[in-house]
Amino acid sequence: MQKKVKNYIVAAAVTMFFGGAVLSHMDISYGDVNSEKESLKEMQNQAADAQKILDELENKKGDSEAYLQELDAKVSELALRLYELNQQIDTKNAEIQATQELIQQAEVEISEQYEAMKLRIQYMYENGNASYLSMILDSKSIADFLNRAEYISELTDYDRNMLKQLELKKDEMEAAKASLDKQLAELQTLQESAEAEKVATEQLMEAKNAEINEINASIGEAENQIQSLNDDIEAQKALVAEMESIEARRKAEEESRKKAEEESRKKAEEQKKNSSQSGSSTQETTASGNQGVSNGKYMWPVQGHSYISSYFSMRDNPFGGGSTEFHNGIDIPAPVGTPIGAVSGGQVAWSYYSQSAGNWIGIDHGNGTYSVYMHMSSRIAQEGDYVSAGQTIGLVGSTGRSTGPHLHLSIRLNGSYVDPLNYVSP
Repeated sequence: MQKKVKNYIVAAAVTMFFGGAVLSHMDISYGDVNSEKESLKEMQNQAADAQKILDELENKKGDSEAYLQELDAKVSELALRLYELNQQIDTKNAEIQATQELIQQAEVEISEQYEAMKLRIQYMYENGNASYLSMILDSKSIADFLNRAEYISELTDYDRNMLKQLELKKDEMEAAKASLDKQLAELQTLQESAEAEKVATEQLMEAKNAEINEINASIGEAENQIQSLNDDIEAQKALVAEMESIEARRKAEEESRKKAEEESRKKAEEQKKNSSQSGSSTQETTASGNQGVSNGKYMWPVQGHSYISSYFSMRDNPFGGGSTEFHNGIDIPAPVGTPIGAVSGGQVAWSYYSQSAGNWIGIDHGNGTYSVYMHMSSRIAQEGDYVSAGQTIGLVGSTGRSTGPHLHLSIRLNGSYVDPLNYVSP
């Protein structure tokens, strides 16, 4: 039987794994043709389920990659936004610096204007009377005097106006700087927000990449297990075909044997009626009809190795998966190369390699009874050979679907498997 599928579910993506524990000295069970066909159907259903799982994983991978592209585009957008914000912040800092320099220049001009005005005021205060007297004495006329007086008044007004203008200019520069500082703070807030969003998006990208890696790993394992299932299916198809061929051959041989026996019986009756030699003729006919038929004695096939690791019964699947199966023979562990003897005399019905049973041989003992030997390292007896009880027909091995060196022995009666221990004993 093939490995069973079990679900592996991830929060963001569904992945599947296939279990497989191995038990030593166990092999795969083989039922009759109908049971093997059911096994084949089950394998095909499991392969179809596994393919659905693989398709879901591929779809999930596609969705994740599409989302990853969206995140990538968002990171690019945020990076461009941060670049533009940094440019704006640099420009705003330059404007603030220039405004600060203008403020400092205005403060210098105010200070200089103020100092000049103080000197003129001080001069006028200290020399006010003399200046007016000098201005009167030096004036050539009343008009000249008035002009000089007006000049002094205008000079005083000029000092006051200049001082006010400079102070107003300074106030405007400080207001402009305050506005620029506010704009800079807003830009810096936007910058911090964009940076935080960029970091969060990059973290999402990292998580999504990790998720995609997990999905890829699950896809790889699912593909491997589907391939393994497909291999098992092909092997099972071959086994079913082999068993159908053997069964058809057995039925044909059985019909031929019955026909020959019936003809022999009729011939014997005819001879008995017509000749005194009918007794000897009947004896010869019976001997001919029994060619390849067991002499009734059954022997243990692996001398010196009596331990049975698996009986004719239900058991856990030796290849894991948590399933159970019916084991239709007995397993006799022995070293590779140990001789295997025929349990009884008969004709070798088949002798070849099967992907599932490995090197296997079937012996027809007559009366619908066959002994089946699986997983041999070498086959000595060939199809068509007549063998006697105990004659070496092959060597112990672990070929085909097997978990350790042993002989799998089955007994088939009229197309169905029966307990070998009803025929042989250690």
